[in-house]
Amino acid sequence: MRGFSLIELMVVVVIAGILAAVAYPAYTSHVQRGRRADAMAVLTAVVQAQERYRANNATYAATASALGVDVSQLTQIYSLTLAGVGNPPSLTSGYVATAAVLESGVQRNDSTCATIGVQLQGGVLEYVATNSSNADTRAACWGR
Repeated sequence: MRGFSLIELMVVVVIAGILAAVAYPAYTSHVQRGRRADAMAVLTAVVQAQERYRANNATYAATASALGVDVSQLTQIYSLTLAGVGNPPSLTSGYVATAAVLESGVQRNDSTCATIGVQLQGGVLEYVATNSSNADTRAACWGR
């Protein structure tokens, strides 16, 4: 007899299923971390561009387009916002740049780092992050 028996074929299918069950979560976790890194790179570019903008203007910029920062790589994954700090919010003393996971985007299952951002207030730059329950996750997200 030549060929595979049904038992041999089922053993191969079971082994492939076990390998897929182990590999897929690791793969998706790796992809999520890669997308977070993209968002962090854009936020870092925003920080640098804000300092250049502030050197030539009386306030920080209110939009990424005013800074000349390319955020096109985030449009399907995160929503980027810039806002002033303080009460009432003002762009003269600082800003908050936030990348929030889009609910309809491919990163929507990232509950650990649902929102990542940077905040400059009083000359102090702070890295911020929250999970989907708004708990502080900056150590897990930024590694700081």
